[in-house]
Amino acid sequence: MEQRADRARGLGIGGGTIMRARKACAGVLVVLSLTTAVGCTGERRSGAAPEKAPPKVRHDEAPIASSLPQLGDVESVEWTYEPLGVADPRVPGPTDLELKGFARLTEADVRRLTKQYAWTEAAEPPPTPPPGAGAGTRWQTSAAFEAAAVSGASAEDAEFRLDPAGRVIVFRLLNPS
Repeated sequence: MEQRADRARGLGIGGGTIMRARKACAGVLVVLSLTTAVGCTGERRSGAAPEKAPPKVRHDEAPIASSLPQLGDVESVEWTYEPLGVADPRVPGPTDLELKGFARLTEADVRRLTKQYAWTEAAEPPPTPPPGAGAGTRWQTSAAFEAAAVSGASAEDAEFRLDPAGRVIVFRLLNPS
């Protein structure tokens, strides 16, 4: 300890200066520790990716009629159009978009669809059944209808589930134009 003091005196630093420097260093370490602890709390920082807001549910028929003309004249429709995952402007490249919802069809359009396309019982119900669809609903699917709808909507992928008795079709399209 005396050697340090001698060296410090040789540099023109007094004992009081060394003590003040030690206290200042200790203070800096405390501030850095607190800053690190607060920074690790998991709170969102301004540079963090934005949180995904719930999609706006829409009921206008015109966009669905233009994307899915195969449905015919729908009585009502409920749908959302949203990016998959969290769209982050800091990540370059395209964002996948999903159009999903359900439409209540006219009796004439249900008859036309079931005659025009081959429908088979679906292996599973739609991920989000529409209101009023019970557990006993017999959902049907058609590969030919899906191919026609994907082509017409210029989508990368599509899924449809038809309930002819309830006159409802549930849809999901990936990246429709």
